[in-house]
Amino acid sequence: MMIAKRIAVAVLMVTGLHGVLLAESNQATEQTASPLRFEYSELTLVRSSRDDTPSTITVEKDEIPAQPTRILDEAAAERLFRNSGVTLQWIGWEERGPTWVSVTEDGHWMLLGGQGAPAGANLDIEGFVTEIGSDYFIFSGTIKMFDTPDEGRFCKATKEWRFAVTQNRKYWRLREFGWCDYLTDYIDIYF
Repeated sequence: MMIAKRIAVAVLMVTGLHGVLLAESNQATEQTASPLRFEYSELTLVRSSRDDTPSTITVEKDEIPAQPTRILDEAAAERLFRNSGVTLQWIGWEERGPTWVSVTEDGHWMLLGGQGAPAGANLDIEGFVTEIGSDYFIFSGTIKMFDTPDEGRFCKATKEWRFAVTQNRKYWRLREFGWCDYLTDYIDIYF
C-alpha cells in the first residue's frame, strides 16, 4: 500500500473505523503521493467481524493473493473470524488491540489489526490470510511496530508470516520472533 494510504489506515484505526478506506481518498493520494500509478481493485465484502464496515473496500491489485483463502479446518477459521484482539508484549497483554476480519465474495480473508499505547508505541498488521489450519494460519501482509519497546524503534516487513497455537494456548503467536533487529517480539492474536 502507498504510505499515504497506510497513514489513513492508522488514523481510521484510532478513530474506530479500523482499516476502512474510501475510494475517493485513494484517488486523491495516488495523484499526489508518487508519479507511479497503482492499480486498484474494489472488493465486495460478504462477511465481516465488525458491524461498521462498508460493503466494499479498495486495495492495491498486486496485494490480492492469486487464490482464495485455503480453509483446512472450519472450526479454526471461525475462531479466527471471531478473534478477540491482538497484543504485542512491549505494549501490554492487559488491553488487546482491535482486529477486523472480513471475507470477500471471491473467498479471500482479510485481517487488519493493531494495538497502541498512550505513549505512542504502536503495532499495525494488515493483509490477507492465505491458509487456515487446525492450529495455525498463514498471513500474507505487512507488520509494523513503532516506538516499542524503545522510542525511535521502527520495524516493518511485508511477506508471508506463520501464526500458530502452541502448548494449548488461547492465541496464535507469530512464529518469527527476531525478524526485526534480533529483538524477540511476541505478537499474539487471541480467540
